[in-house]
Amino acid sequence: MKAHYKKKNEQGIRQQQVIRRIARLLILFSFAATPASLAQVYPEAYLEEALQNNPGMQAAQKSYEASLQQTDIASALPDPELSAGFFTPPMERLMGNQWFDIRVMQMFPWFGTVERRKTAAQYLAGGTHHQYRELRNSLFMEMTGLWLEIYKKEQQKEVIRQSINILREREDIIYSRYEGGRQGSGLALDIYRMEIQIADLENRIEKIDEEKESRVRSFNLLAGREETAAIETPEDLPEISGINIAAPSGGNDFGGNPRLNMVAARAEAAELQKDINRLMTRPMLGVGLQYSYFAPGRAAMGQMDGGHMIMPMVSVSLPVFRKKNEATRQQAILLAEAAAFRESDQVNNLKIQWAELTAESRNIQRDHDFYLQQLEITHKAWDLVLTGYAAGDEGFDELLRLLDQIADLEWRLLEAKVNQHIKYAEMDRIHARNIFE
Repeated sequence: MKAHYKKKNEQGIRQQQVIRRIARLLILFSFAATPASLAQVYPEAYLEEALQNNPGMQAAQKSYEASLQQTDIASALPDPELSAGFFTPPMERLMGNQWFDIRVMQMFPWFGTVERRKTAAQYLAGGTHHQYRELRNSLFMEMTGLWLEIYKKEQQKEVIRQSINILREREDIIYSRYEGGRQGSGLALDIYRMEIQIADLENRIEKIDEEKESRVRSFNLLAGREETAAIETPEDLPEISGINIAAPSGGNDFGGNPRLNMVAARAEAAELQKDINRLMTRPMLGVGLQYSYFAPGRAAMGQMDGGHMIMPMVSVSLPVFRKKNEATRQQAILLAEAAAFRESDQVNNLKIQWAELTAESRNIQRDHDFYLQQLEITHKAWDLVLTGYAAGDEGFDELLRLLDQIADLEWRLLEAKVNQHIKYAEMDRIHARNIFE
């Protein structure tokens, strides 16, 4: 009976060793052969849903639509002025008794002012559109991060379940080690240790479920869905190693970034505002009409029989306050310079963010490669300790320690993969690629 258990145990160990070696080779092969086109995945269906249902995006859309109306407002002339006067009693004039007169006047800004105002408003509306894109990209980035966290929680539970299965499958080795009734207290102690370890792992699964549920609720709220609606995640994330991360050399590399486009549009509007403010210091011209009504007067007084009078009118504003005019022009110049500096500052900020993301991504990749190497070595150590335990040369504590180490390395490997996807998503966001276009 003892030989039978020992032979069965050794066969099982050899089979597991072969399976693990094949699995490691497959992992290494897929790690090296994954094409760059499969580098990044996004929850695109949920993001499209969020565009329709997220209240923040709806508010941003309405703000953008409202900014488009400013173009018509800026291109309109000043409202005409209407004034009326009544005489009580009527004023006696040569034509007759004047009862009232009505005046209407339309002022016109200096030549070219209206066109420049319209163009500046178009630039500002474009800046609002880029602001909307930035809010959209922030929402997409937040949802992508939550989606990847949900995936990570599912995979973390799978890692723990595998550890539980391994422990339960090793129960026959415990009985094989203590077969024949030898060291009955040792058998019971190892069984208790195994049960304690399994209970601890199951408790961790419950905690992960709680963490996952909170992220699911947050994701659904952002997408405008039911809080408890199910969320689909991929069975596995593709590896994204081997993709060239070249640091950009100039601002043109960020030409699609909405933050940069937003400040650039405002800088263009500020340049136009310099001309607008200069033209505002010039006179405004006005044309109008005055209508007066005269009732028949007294012939004895030499008055006529009354009538109607229409008189064309012209007016000119007089910008005589030199200090105010000079301040108006200088203000526009300073605001344009500030906008240009702000644009340059935004380019520098994007370069800094890109450099930080590049360094972080490379460090994550180094960690990923290190964990993969350590996992392979630890699996070999596990095989040796498992064989030694079955032969009575190793203790159960060493088995549990190595099992925890394997689970920890798989956990870290999973975190590295998810973090790498998050970093690449942030890179896509900076360059306005994929979903961030």
